[in-house]
Amino acid sequence: MSICLDDLISHRFRGFSTRENSLEGLRAALAFGVKHLEFDIRVAACGTPMIYHDESAKDGRGRKRRLADFTAADYQGLGGDFPLFPTFEALLQAIVGSGNTQSRFLIDIKDAGFEVEIASLVRLYRLHDRVTYVSWVPEALYAMHTIEPDIALSFSHWCKSPGPLVRSVHKVFHAHNGRVPDSERRYIHGERSGWFVNGPVKGEMRNLLAASAGSVCVPVSMVSRALVDAYHDAGIEVSTFSYVELRKVQQHKKMMNIDLYFIDNKKIFDKIIL
Repeated sequence: MSICLDDLISHRFRGFSTRENSLEGLRAALAFGVKHLEFDIRVAACGTPMIYHDESAKDGRGRKRRLADFTAADYQGLGGDFPLFPTFEALLQAIVGSGNTQSRFLIDIKDAGFEVEIASLVRLYRLHDRVTYVSWVPEALYAMHTIEPDIALSFSHWCKSPGPLVRSVHKVFHAHNGRVPDSERRYIHGERSGWFVNGPVKGEMRNLLAASAGSVCVPVSMVSRALVDAYHDAGIEVSTFSYVELRKVQQHKKMMNIDLYFIDNKKIFDKIIL
């Protein structure tokens, strides 16, 4: 099976600029013709959605500070990495201004409780028919489905028990009998967490994903053909993160029939179009 641009996701626009999750990287990836682009949203203390992956970053003195502890207006004065974070609205403006009307966007929501704000901005810029909402935080997906029942959702999870390194920086929740229920934790702000599901997700989350024509996203080191087949049997697509070699993507396409591949190396995109 051959690989084409339709199979690939630019993961945080890596390789398209010197910084991931940047407006420069977004514009370069769109100009290149990438079909699927993924980026992350964290939320400032004032409720402003920002484009960044981690829950904390370094200020001008090299100290790690949580994004959730400061308003967006504070970021400039904090220095360091903080002034470099685009707002979600600035990113949406860049998408609309690019003239690209074909690419799709995977919006990875890292904090829960701000789904109305995120969905409203997507609607404002008339991009709701070009997005998938992604999250490791199931509460965000359950809430988003209530707001936008016709938009596809993607649940990220570990499908094998994560090791000590992952557990040292994440809160790891364990699914019982494959079930990842909704919870009363409506606001999850400034933490790094996720779920270990031993095999395919079942119950409410599986039904939610199937109903939204959605997908799951799992680590490349944990995926198996049995897992992919189980999800495909339920009408759920599978994506895997992340790849730096085209050979590995081709191998996994042939062996496991994964639907989409997160790419961290621009050279893979270059090789595809040659």
